[in-house]
Parts: sequence; C-alpha cells; structure tokens
Amino acid sequence: MRRLLPNLAAKIDGRACEGLRTRGYAIVDGFLGETWCHLLRDDIITLAERRLLGRNATHLVRRGTTSLLVKNNIFETEIGAHEEARVNAPHLATLYNDRTLRERLRACVGGPLRSQSLKVQLNHGSGGCFPLHFDGDPSLDDRVITAVLYLNPDWSDADGGHLQLVPFPETPVDVAPLFDRLVLFASHDTLHRALPAQNVRFCVTLWFYRTQPGGGAAVADETKAERRLMARYAYREAWGRSIRESHAP
Repeated sequence: MRRLLPNLAAKIDGRACEGLRTRGYAIVDGFLGETWCHLLRDDIITLAERRLLGRNATHLVRRGTTSLLVKNNIFETEIGAHEEARVNAPHLATLYNDRTLRERLRACVGGPLRSQSLKVQLNHGSGGCFPLHFDGDPSLDDRVITAVLYLNPDWSDADGGHLQLVPFPETPVDVAPLFDRLVLFASHDTLHRALPAQNVRFCVTLWFYRTQPGGGAAVADETKAERRLMARYAYREAWGRSIRESHAP
C-alpha cells in the first residue's frame, strides 16, 4: 500500500515566505516527518545499489564548446527524466508528483509556478562538495525557487557538508544538513555552495519553475541583477578556490 505524503503546505508558514521574499532564503525544520525522510533515504540507497545514480559534473562552455568537469564523490539522478529510477524509488516518485508544495509557494513568489523537477543526490563524503554558484541564469532558464531537503540522521558539525548561502551583501550563512530540514532559496539570486562533507550525505532537491519569463520572483528587489554581478566579483577568489576544491585534479 502506497503511503500518503503529509500536507507539505502546512509547514511553509508566513515567516518562511517572508524570509524567502526579503532575505532570499528560509529554513524549515521538521518538514516531512521522520518516517517519510527514512523512506526517501532508503530509496536513494536503492538507486545507488542498482547503479541508477550518475556522476555529477560541472558544464563548462567556452567558445561554443561544452566540456564536463566531474565532481569528486557526488552521485545523482533527476527523477522526472529517469523512468527506471521512478520505478525503483516509489517514494521519491510520489514526492516528485505531489503539487502541494508548489501550490503553497505560489503565494511566496506572487505568481504561478508551472512545473517542478526533483534531483536526488548522494555525496560519499571524503571531501565531496560543490563550488560557489547560482542555480542557473534568468536569461537561460526559468527556475524561481530551490528547495533542498536533507536526509542525514545523527549528523554532527564534524561531518561537514553544510550548505553555505551567500545572500550578498549580507554575511554568508552556513546551514547544517540536518535530518528533515528543508532549505528554500531564490534560485537565480542566491549564491551558494555545499562545503566539503566528511561523511555520507543525502539530500533531495526540488526546483520550481515560473509560468513565463518575468512571471514571479522569489526576491522582491529591483537590484537583483546588479547584486549578482557584484557577488561574482566580491567572491571571485573564494569562487576559484571552491572550484578547485570540488573537482578532481
């Protein structure tokens, strides 16, 4: 018998929406419940055991040519684009197909959200991490909100793997990847990275897409484009270090 998801909208209160609109991010603890988090984590383990996760790689585009730079110890798949993964991970497929959270987030962005995607990720530790980046470019894709759900019971600070949010020009915030913690942030506007993990780290990422170009903004700020450029400049050295740290030499 297929388990029903809890009401995902109930956990996204006015304070979370306000944080997303004004600061560009919000943290929601106890989002899904212990049972469902374990079911999702078990699904990811199943996908790994059946070799249905692939290596993550950074796409580098230079002079019209795309090359792949493989990250260390990071494995993942996108559920919506992988039928075999959906069959082997029924609880992840249920979360992917649920529209409750998307409908709730419409109120946060002030406009319709047309679709969502879901990616699962397994970080094997041993320093596995992501470099500084924005989730896409508003001129190239229409993601509005990123939602990361962490599935790491008994996590400690020594395990690392924190999500570092850089709500420029504010001070960076390091968010521990605690079990059943959901982190929401503005996809195009929040510079972020995953710091090196020393232990195995599980997470699920949902992306929510706007209906049409310009149809919804997670951050209510007319200076977003300028802040993105300034953040790239201000963190250029840290950006370079994070790229070297995340990829095989």
